[in-house]
Amino acid sequence: MAGVILKNVKKIYDGGNVAVQDFSLDIKDREFMVFVGPSGCGKSTTLRMIAGLEEISSGTVSIGNRIVNDVLPKDRDIAMVFQNYALYPHMTVYENMAFGLKLRKTSKSDIDKRVKEAADILGITELLNRRPKALSGGQRQRVAVGRAIVRKPEVFLFDEPLSNLDAKLRTQMRTEIKRLHVIIGATMIYVTHDQTEAMTMGDRIVVMKDGVIQQAAEPLVLYNTPVNKFVAGFIGMPQMNFFEGTIEDNTFICASGLKIDLVYLNKPELKNGMNVIFGIRPENAGSLTASQDQNNPEIEGTVEVVEPLGSEVYLYLRCSDHEVISRVEASGRTYEPGEKIKIRLDLSRSHFFNAQTENRI
Repeated sequence: MAGVILKNVKKIYDGGNVAVQDFSLDIKDREFMVFVGPSGCGKSTTLRMIAGLEEISSGTVSIGNRIVNDVLPKDRDIAMVFQNYALYPHMTVYENMAFGLKLRKTSKSDIDKRVKEAADILGITELLNRRPKALSGGQRQRVAVGRAIVRKPEVFLFDEPLSNLDAKLRTQMRTEIKRLHVIIGATMIYVTHDQTEAMTMGDRIVVMKDGVIQQAAEPLVLYNTPVNKFVAGFIGMPQMNFFEGTIEDNTFICASGLKIDLVYLNKPELKNGMNVIFGIRPENAGSLTASQDQNNPEIEGTVEVVEPLGSEVYLYLRCSDHEVISRVEASGRTYEPGEKIKIRLDLSRSHFFNAQTENRI
């Protein structure tokens, strides 16, 4: 296996459209790296440059100890799994998985061994004689992954491979791909727009926006210490609550009149007169109970929408002119639209961002 190093990689299309800007990243050998971001952020373009399917405008891509800018895709020792499976409909599962090895003139005995080993790992041994049209979406995706495994490449590349599956299958396949990474110990680079996939699968995550890396870190680092408002809002579902206002006498004051007392928050970098964005996640804006820290401030809101999810409930509240999302436990207490409730904000888990730069304070 091998690591992947990108240095100052840029992609400019005809017409001057910059898709990826100054992208530098060191992906370690055997690491599971996830690229995540909204549509058009450059994540798939970056993956395709690593694969050799897109020409690099400037910078270098190295796989192992070899710069591969001018190396053909077939000679980069990578395998790619696409969103649309890309299986040959007239071939059986066995033939689809073996096809790339046949082109490389691998011996029949070695092909047979590799295909059966991969099928066993993925649990598709009984499907080897079927054609793709006789398979479900999840089974087709397993075959596409198996076709990559048999190659025994240095690096696996996944381009939104689960986006065509239903929610249950996506969850199942997430687990299987992560288990596969443990079994074969390969370097894997995975592209998705789904931050839940990113959080549950990646050893590290690269969050991208407009072709630029916003933050590259382990999942919990991104969640707990986002470097800016974009990362804070993109990572986490439902997204973080944001309020813009000014610090005055240890109090955060919004233009709408909402006030949050910060007197018990030890954050000397918050100065009076500063324009800031206050952020707090729904799970840290819970319903008011006696067991919660009374030093943390409470705010009152009107319930507008209730989303029961079994073990928990999401409440969409109107607090002054702000919508606030609160996550509470489903303890048998029912909530109704129009009801007024108080929630307490856990300031120890709050976030502050500069209102001008949107960078973390």
